[in-house]
Amino acid sequence: MVVAIIFLVNRLPDATRARPVGGSLSGRVWGFSMYDEPMPLIWARVSAYSGNILVESVSTSSNGSYFMFLPSGPLNVTVEHPGFKMQSRIIAISEGGSAVMNFYLERSEIPIPEFQAYLLPVVAVALLLLTRVVAKRTHS
Repeated sequence: MVVAIIFLVNRLPDATRARPVGGSLSGRVWGFSMYDEPMPLIWARVSAYSGNILVESVSTSSNGSYFMFLPSGPLNVTVEHPGFKMQSRIIAISEGGSAVMNFYLERSEIPIPEFQAYLLPVVAVALLLLTRVVAKRTHS
């Protein structure tokens, strides 16, 4: 029993052990609509790099906000969202500090690859044919 207690006590966190240092970064990501009005971007990818090494990457919430813990020092923060131009900035995070960085992304005018506009008529015709087949089967 004594051996088990000594083992568990040695596993407890020690105040003298080294802890990772750094601070926090938060903010919001906005995009401009086709009417040039700012709107919060949901699911924008915010990534922080130290040199070429990815340190942290998060997605924005329903109001375009993000929050991340980062190591202290200079970092390159990038924001990406389909249909918008990527933006990148340098920031220095201080030990135990917090910083706020908001982003305003411009539309890229490049169509979003998940939605191909030329497929819309094909899908509409396929749905019309499907409803006609279903209607014939129910009347038979």
